[in-house]
Amino acid sequence: MPIDPNNQNYFSLDEQAPVVLSWWKVRKNQMRMLAVVGIVVGVGVVGYYGYQTYSLTHVDVAKVDQAKNIIENAVASCAAESDPKACEERARSEAARTTSQPSVCSGLSDKKLTNCVTLIAMDTGKKEACASLSGSDQLSCENEAVFAAATRAKDYGLCSSIINDAIRATCQTQLVSVVIAAGECTKYAIEDATCAFPAKLDAVVAGGNPAGCAQFTGTQREGCEDMFSSLDQDGDGLSLLEEYKLGTSDTNADTDGDGYTDSEEIASGHDPLK
Repeated sequence: MPIDPNNQNYFSLDEQAPVVLSWWKVRKNQMRMLAVVGIVVGVGVVGYYGYQTYSLTHVDVAKVDQAKNIIENAVASCAAESDPKACEERARSEAARTTSQPSVCSGLSDKKLTNCVTLIAMDTGKKEACASLSGSDQLSCENEAVFAAATRAKDYGLCSSIINDAIRATCQTQLVSVVIAAGECTKYAIEDATCAFPAKLDAVVAGGNPAGCAQFTGTQREGCEDMFSSLDQDGDGLSLLEEYKLGTSDTNADTDGDGYTDSEEIASGHDPLK
């Protein structure tokens, strides 16, 4: 059959027929690439956290040997103690903490074991060190580890990962000043009243009048009054806060001018105003 150049199926010998990839083939290739990338990233993430856990829970032979030497030396001296066992337990706990090896705590029992592991977790700031514990003991250990890490790094955001409400609140209370100083109240959704407190407190203290504490409530008021409870401007033995509550002068040690200081009259049961 002769070749017809006008036929739509005709191609010259020096031209290559166009290659048309179907949609599903392109999609299939894309999925393969995504799968490969996902596997690589996944292996990296798992490997990283695996290493972190391994480095904290794996027994470091050299450090364990160091701990054994510490314990062995202590045992000799503990023999002369009235309670050798208690002495040896203290030595084991100290050796475990010195070497940061939770496995060394295994010679202890019950609460002493938990305390030993928890102290190591707090020292390192790594909750992975709590892996040898279980149940509520492990959870408590992890909370303390995160709390220690947050306060050490002054990282307010880290407090949110603490499960225990009381410990989390304490962590945030201790670090809220860091957030305020950095101007990050909005970032952590901290109330305006809390963020404004330090500046207002400084103004009240600078004014030297405890009456200014009345504008605050709860722990903020207590904190304000505490600032004045450590100040004694006239050196009469009464703090500015006490002078304010008694109505005595904070610039005159003997308010009523009878020859006795205000604190002396209070101690003897007399009225420092008369």
